[in-house]
Amino acid sequence: MSTWNLETIHTVHTNDMSRPDIFYEPPKGQRSGLPHDPFKSFVIPRPIGWISTKSRDGKDNLAPFSQFTNVSFDPPTILFVADQSLYKKRSKDTVLNCAETNEFVWNMVSHAQAADMNATALETWEDEFTLVENGGIEKAACRVVRPPRVAASPVSLECRVHSIVRVANEHHGEAMYGGPHLVGNSDIVIGRVLGVHIRGEYITSEGLFDVLKAAPVARNGYNHYTHVSQVWAMQMPTMPGDSNAQRLLGVLGET
Repeated sequence: MSTWNLETIHTVHTNDMSRPDIFYEPPKGQRSGLPHDPFKSFVIPRPIGWISTKSRDGKDNLAPFSQFTNVSFDPPTILFVADQSLYKKRSKDTVLNCAETNEFVWNMVSHAQAADMNATALETWEDEFTLVENGGIEKAACRVVRPPRVAASPVSLECRVHSIVRVANEHHGEAMYGGPHLVGNSDIVIGRVLGVHIRGEYITSEGLFDVLKAAPVARNGYNHYTHVSQVWAMQMPTMPGDSNAQRLLGVLGET
């Protein structure tokens, strides 16, 4: 059950009060001196990796990860990063499922799905699709991989695991920042996209993906989120004779 009410989210205003510049070195145990660690407020907004997997024994899992991005569009490749579970004291269930089955699905989170996404962040031992009231989150079968996808998501990507990279925390367990590190190792899961699902209602008459209608949710720092609410076009420059770059960028009418 989600206790997050979209109506209660307040606007974060810029503080006009001037403060001195800050510099600190985390490996030396130094902190910013601010009330909350600002680090995750820098690389923003981060699209949500709402990842569905199926365990080797057939149990479904759904969890959001705010460290998510694409790696390449040719071939289509994406990644998400999962820190170790503080609750279960091991890698996240999503990572274990990926390692055991080599499959996962990314589901885009629309603004309308924000509360459902947040509900699935709860670490349980059950199927997170069932955590939402009024029947849970509807599943839809995939075409290529075994895990289900989120039926209402504007876009879902069926993926085969390409590789899993362990980023070791050399200071894990050491007393830094006034206490032991909160997070140990992190796992980067890279996936090749095998199949793409796009709901027809999100395709414009011009044949473009309607990002404003989908309003994808992204994570900022702290407990703050945002969603896409405006777009603008800006053509990248290319050298006059670089026909390959011009073709990739649509300058020659091809995409």
